[in-house]
Amino acid sequence: MVMSVGESSVFKRKGLMDAAGVDIYEGMKERKVMPSRESRLKKQSDVDRYAQEYTDSFVRGHVADDKPFAGAQPKLLTQPEIADSSETARKTAVVIKSISKLIASSTAGVHVILAQDAGNSPIAKDLLDVSTDESTSKGAPSIVSLSLDWMHTLPLVESPKRPQTVRSGRLVIYVGTPGKYLSMCIRSVRGRFDDAYKENRLVMLCRGVCMLPMGTQEQNVFGVDSEAVFDAVAHAVRERGAIFWGHGPATKANLMQKAFGYPSAEKMPAPVTFTGDVGSGENSFDNMVQYIKYLNQVKMAKPSLPVTNWFDTGLLVSVLQGAIAESGVSMLTDGDGLAMLRDASIGHIISKLNQVIAVEPYSTTRGVYNFFIGDGACRLNGGAELVLHLMEGYKAQSLTTLWVFNNQKWAIEDNLVAGTEKEHALHNTDFYNLLMSHGRVAVCANELELRETVAFLTKTTDQYLKGQSPPGLAMVVVRGLDVTLPPVLGDIDPILKSPEMAFMRKILGKFAEGCNSRIPLYGCSAFEYI
Repeated sequence: MVMSVGESSVFKRKGLMDAAGVDIYEGMKERKVMPSRESRLKKQSDVDRYAQEYTDSFVRGHVADDKPFAGAQPKLLTQPEIADSSETARKTAVVIKSISKLIASSTAGVHVILAQDAGNSPIAKDLLDVSTDESTSKGAPSIVSLSLDWMHTLPLVESPKRPQTVRSGRLVIYVGTPGKYLSMCIRSVRGRFDDAYKENRLVMLCRGVCMLPMGTQEQNVFGVDSEAVFDAVAHAVRERGAIFWGHGPATKANLMQKAFGYPSAEKMPAPVTFTGDVGSGENSFDNMVQYIKYLNQVKMAKPSLPVTNWFDTGLLVSVLQGAIAESGVSMLTDGDGLAMLRDASIGHIISKLNQVIAVEPYSTTRGVYNFFIGDGACRLNGGAELVLHLMEGYKAQSLTTLWVFNNQKWAIEDNLVAGTEKEHALHNTDFYNLLMSHGRVAVCANELELRETVAFLTKTTDQYLKGQSPPGLAMVVVRGLDVTLPPVLGDIDPILKSPEMAFMRKILGKFAEGCNSRIPLYGCSAFEYI
């Protein structure tokens, strides 16, 4: 049997079971899903816009043969190249001298942006500590700020001010690990980095490698001592004089407390409640955002309690992250969550789920955890099977929920060609219908059921934190969420004529030499994020 999106099936609809063993959907029979109103359609158009911007971000088009220059082009290594201590010292000295000169000579100012993983260095905290937030950073000669990825690991219910870097020509120094797919999900303002790169005024410092302007172009220098370079950057910026905090006056103490782990507890939020019919001004993504906002409030009320969300790679999960970021609410993930998004690693959160439930100290520690994944990635990585295995075989001390977006297709691949390819269709409706007979598995076929599930989980979280409800693992299958997109691929002729495609033809032709039969080669477009 095939069930269309948003409809009920012939199976008895099952929600999660409450403490009395009653289906939580039983009490909402008098409510209904109303026809879409204008405000609701506007919300859906916003969601479609997130998806469009998200897909546009990784269509880079054809790159001219003469760019980048030879010094910045990727290099194919036939053997590993590992810098020895003398080579590292030499390269580090060259980079430090170059960056120090850039900082000292930048008349337009310097902006140091610290990514989440840069926070592991004591240099980062020292640099932040000496910054002043007594006045706006607008027009300041030197600015230091937290990157957006770091913000999404902190509990926030409204977006902090972003640095007002209005000076054109400012030297931008990013310390930490960047990621294209991650930046798309959190709706980072990547234009400032693109402009700085084009204008030869961008420095990126990662572990062991630094990209910086050298001569007339950006160059990559591998094998540097990144901590020594970071220390030199901090010293050179201090030499310029006062360093301004980039997130607005009188905001430093609150963000620093959250970033470095000593905030005071706020009031515990009330569980989320809904009344009446569905269909006024909200949509399913709004309900999910409200749930994430509640979790942020829980973290602010319980600073020492682990409250973490992990997001997988996929269209609907990415749009959800965009909706969260647009609302000003933090995704409330952690360093592992950011690393998975930087890698665009499909299904990686399923491994993390196993770790949380089955591996100490996660399994023996109280916490509230949520995982979000699409049905394709979930089936590909055995997510549902693992959840049932963990439910039956393990008793972790956390309250954990796996959210599966079940739209029955590999959405990203189909959006490339504006159609549902037979190979991309996921025939899994009956599979999830069978799973919902389990008391800890819910299938939300419409927004009414999704609202009820969100309300129930927030109530359960509240009771769990008060010691009135036991820990446990649940799975929620969400149907009816979708976005509308035009085809991503336009004129593919420049791609077909590109050097990269010529290289691929050559390699695959060599690989296929002597084959008697043609074998289709299937490639997943998700690798384009990386």
